[in-house]
Amino acid sequence: MKALLASAALASLPLAISTPPVHARPDGETIESAVRFGLPALFAGFQATCSTELANDGYVARNGDRLAAKFTQGADIHWPAAKDALLTLGKGEGMDREMLAGMPDEALKPFVTALLQQMVSTEIKPSQCADVERGLELIDPLPADNIAGLIGFMVEMAERDEDADSAQAAGES
Repeated sequence: MKALLASAALASLPLAISTPPVHARPDGETIESAVRFGLPALFAGFQATCSTELANDGYVARNGDRLAAKFTQGADIHWPAAKDALLTLGKGEGMDREMLAGMPDEALKPFVTALLQQMVSTEIKPSQCADVERGLELIDPLPADNIAGLIGFMVEMAERDEDADSAQAAGES
């Protein structure tokens, strides 16, 4: 499940590297909007990794172009939230926030898109491709905004679980 979540969520990818402290995390709406911006790149990364692993007549082979168009349509309006999430998460990752904030969107956006695509390509193992394809088939009837909302919700729930586990471990020390 974590691999599917990691492959499907913009926000979960930076969080998968290391979960930032609660005060350094974007809020739920920002995560959802950032995920929505990232869906096209995430899907492209999935396709790059899994195209040779999936059946030629499988769901993604039959619906890949339509899914890519669905994820792309309307994604750009979510760029401001994705940028906010990057700046918030980047602060916890030691990134130069001022440098990133000062970059023109025309330069930063393609960088973020390529980074997301590459991260998905490296996070998904070939053995997980069929599972991710099945997940895509299950969520495909939802509009892209609802898919992003669902993924954002799952990221928030995973963060809460990690926070609870960390608090419990700290209490046991």
